[in-house]
Amino acid sequence: MSVQISYKKQTIFFIIGLFIIFTLIEIAANVWWETQIKCEFENSEIFNGNNNIDTRQLCIDLYNVKTLGNEILPNQESSSIKINSFGFRGDEFSLEKPDNTFRIFVVGGSTVFGHGATSDETTIPGYLESYFQTNLEDVSIEVINAGIQGADSFDELVLIEQKILSYSPNMIIVYDGWNDLREKNSADELYHNWNSMCHIGDKNNLDVIVIMQPIAGFGKKSLTDQELEFSKNGTDYQNNVLINSLEKYDVYAKNLYNLSTCTMNIDLRGVFDDEILQVYWDQGHVSDKGNYIVASAIKEKIISKLPEISSKSVNTSIIDDNNEISLQIKYLLSNYKTPLMLQNLFIFEQKQTLLPPTSNSEIFTTQTKIYDENEIFVEIEISNDQNNSKSKILEIRTKNASDNSNIPHVTYFLKISSNDKIILSDFFYVEKEIFTAKILSDNSNDIEIIGERQYDHNAIIVTTETPITISGPLLKNNEEYEFNIELRTIYDSSDWIFSLDNFYAKISSLNF
Repeated sequence: MSVQISYKKQTIFFIIGLFIIFTLIEIAANVWWETQIKCEFENSEIFNGNNNIDTRQLCIDLYNVKTLGNEILPNQESSSIKINSFGFRGDEFSLEKPDNTFRIFVVGGSTVFGHGATSDETTIPGYLESYFQTNLEDVSIEVINAGIQGADSFDELVLIEQKILSYSPNMIIVYDGWNDLREKNSADELYHNWNSMCHIGDKNNLDVIVIMQPIAGFGKKSLTDQELEFSKNGTDYQNNVLINSLEKYDVYAKNLYNLSTCTMNIDLRGVFDDEILQVYWDQGHVSDKGNYIVASAIKEKIISKLPEISSKSVNTSIIDDNNEISLQIKYLLSNYKTPLMLQNLFIFEQKQTLLPPTSNSEIFTTQTKIYDENEIFVEIEISNDQNNSKSKILEIRTKNASDNSNIPHVTYFLKISSNDKIILSDFFYVEKEIFTAKILSDNSNDIEIIGERQYDHNAIIVTTETPITISGPLLKNNEEYEFNIELRTIYDSSDWIFSLDNFYAKISSLNF
């Protein structure tokens, strides 16, 4: 006599089977993903004495830090990196600043975050806090690491205005120079951003200290052979040899001394001048020892600015927009590696787009530039979303003007500003031919991007299979926006060209 299994049980077994299969595929995808990760410091002489497994784990930990636009997702932890509940590297701190506490934020790029640092404690902010906790018994000094990979002074200004001020800081330390130079930000732009930060400090009765960071070859350090190679071959984001911008960096320094509203301006270009051994593992990132030397120099300068602590009013007006469910979805999306593995293993013909057809579109074009004897321009199309009246569809195409064809494998560095304020600045890699994103316009202060990132430039990957969503104060009707676009790759994802920049378009009169 045969036993008949009910349809309900069959369905349950089928779902369990699918879950097991997808879990196994995702495990394989994560193993594959780790083989794609490469960190320059793995080849550095600084780490020669380390266990290769430990150095490799440092790289994996660093690469697996999840970000959303220019913000680090909270509540992450690996063997060497902890991201607290506020999205900053390091231990937890209270939202409401305790009495007798002096709170310091250190802002900057990956050199502040601690690329290559072996722990949270061996970053520049980590060493600073360790010193103050050991040597200042009567006062509680908090040093919070607000470094973000790739951040320049534009990003830092936004971070201070939109996030850090809400945490009642007593002091903000700005550690800058390298990323602005690589971004080719002018001396005037950098001065304006620094000056704006200092005015924020003056207005809010807090100390702002601006520091110029060291770069290999930009001081008088006796460079090791490997450091000399970093100095000679290091480039900016347009692939120009960075050492050729030495005079521009000198102008940065001259402007540093002209800042009048800052609490203190510190030039650390020569902080390693007396060091004989290697401290750089590329042109700007340094070892734990390098971080210690920088932190020690900062400590000596700022300790006189630590006033007697008294009870102060506390700003608790932070809005917790990290709804638990939405946050879990973001983590799930940022963790999911299977689509990336499949798109690298197989090539499918594109039969249809994932997003629905749209109407009521407006098209804007940039000026043309010459590349490989062809005229190249960027076309921006904004349409309403037929499935959601509250969202728009943004499409960006890089086109060959000679035959009007779309160019595939484009990496965009996209900056969008409104009212002279940058509201989005990020890298995007488009495998096919069209950058497509759903834009959810709202009245929040921050841009949020949901999408997977690749290693190169930490670019967000844009495909029709895994579309991205951008939410925030973007593409509102009857508002004007300026698009500044630089192209990092075209035709070939591995060929970084760095020569097509300053594509510009003004977006206005959106009335649908």
